[in-house]
Amino acid sequence: LGEVMHPCEDELVVKCTNTRVPHFNARIFLENKEEVGKLDDVFGPINRFCFTLKPSEGIKVGSFKKGKKLFIDSMKLLPMSRFLPNAPGGKGGKGGGKGKGKGKGKDGKGKGKGKDKGKGKGGGKDKGKGKAKGTGRGF
Repeated sequence: LGEVMHPCEDELVVKCTNTRVPHFNARIFLENKEEVGKLDDVFGPINRFCFTLKPSEGIKVGSFKKGKKLFIDSMKLLPMSRFLPNAPGGKGGKGGGKGKGKGKGKDGKGKGKGKDKGKGKGGGKDKGKGKAKGTGRGF
């Protein structure tokens, strides 16, 4: 999945060497399949992104040397196209489908609020406090 860059506070910064993007909270392993922690955050430009690793109990972030290779379950990786706008091959994000949307209802008039447009009690055009028109001053 990636190579250790350096420790940062109580986490480890790792440069991703895989073309696919890892899931959040995915378990990260050493080459001998020992779990070292979970992926916490993904950051950086899309062509060379990094991630932070939150270590498991008993794992010290200072014990990793720069360049140490880390691994992940391949089922916990997503294609980069999933994160790019208008990328070919993907299904697209929310929305794009044959859904019917909110529609107009069976009588064709929609779900409008009626004549008063939901202004509350009174329904008039009074906009709240203030001086009433045509009273008081005679300019």
